Amino acid sequence: MTMKLVELHNWDKKISAVVLGTWAIGGSHWGAYDEANAIRAIETALDNGINAIDTAPVYGDGHAEELVGKAIHGKRDGVFVATKCGLDIYDRSYRRDLSPAYIERDLHGSLKRLGTDCIDLYQCHWPDPQVPVEETMAALTRFRDQGKIRHIGVSNFSGPQLLETLKCATLFSLQPHYSLLERSAEKDLLPICIEKKMNVFPYGSLGAGMLTGKYRKCPQFKKGDARSFFYRFFKPAYWPKVRRLVDEVEAIATRKGTTSGAVALSWLLEQPGVTSVIVGSRSAEQVTGNIAGVPVGLSDEDMRTLDRFSREVYES
Repeated sequence: MTMKLVELHNWDKKISAVVLGTWAIGGSHWGAYDEANAIRAIETALDNGINAIDTAPVYGDGHAEELVGKAIHGKRDGVFVATKCGLDIYDRSYRRDLSPAYIERDLHGSLKRLGTDCIDLYQCHWPDPQVPVEETMAALTRFRDQGKIRHIGVSNFSGPQLLETLKCATLFSLQPHYSLLERSAEKDLLPICIEKKMNVFPYGSLGAGMLTGKYRKCPQFKKGDARSFFYRFFKPAYWPKVRRLVDEVEAIATRKGTTSGAVALSWLLEQPGVTSVIVGSRSAEQVTGNIAGVPVGLSDEDMRTLDRFSREVYES
């Protein structure tokens, strides 16, 4: 299969329209774990044209980064590697810490686990209200000047937090939670990114699998599973409207001869400001299933239909 490549703002490189997400590959918060399948997922992504991987130290307390490092060994020049900083994995508190001292510790840990001397995109995982953003950005700018990172990005920042950060540093990208099921980024984040020519890499693009149509009934997950605490639309109160949206996604997929996931990702790629979409996969089969046929040629009517049913979910 041929993977579409997209141009980036403020860099002369191109990356795949789909970025491999590795939260589930890390082995925590996503139920049963099979490391052999996780490794094959990364290798299959690279073999099928995905040249960008997003990870973080907190994904399995460094395990996801280690697996990515092994998979890209000998291929590093052809892979855009993004990781994050600012959640304390060392005492397992996972508290937010964007102090210069912690970022330095986090960065060197990531460089070692990834087996590289430079990270393409280094992102603040979550904002830290206890540390002045000027101090955080000064540290990241210093590491960029030293050649340890190429670009600075942020994830999970609000509109006001993003504007405040932009006063202190040039940002390459934002990573927001954004999909047919979660559209809060449209209110203030995307307009800022468009104006400032920032790249946007949405995560949660398939709604943790919900938008693939894999759940015929409202699922229940064990405590500690990300789908039980991070994604609100898995709650029974949302299920009727979620199911109607997924039914429409499936109907369009059937008419197009493609998968529901491909339709959901293609809708997202059509949104103003979106650069590439992050899609998590835990097996080779999930990788190929998620990226096959992306992007799908959606008509104006398809887009209006998806928008209408999506808003019913998001605004409920």
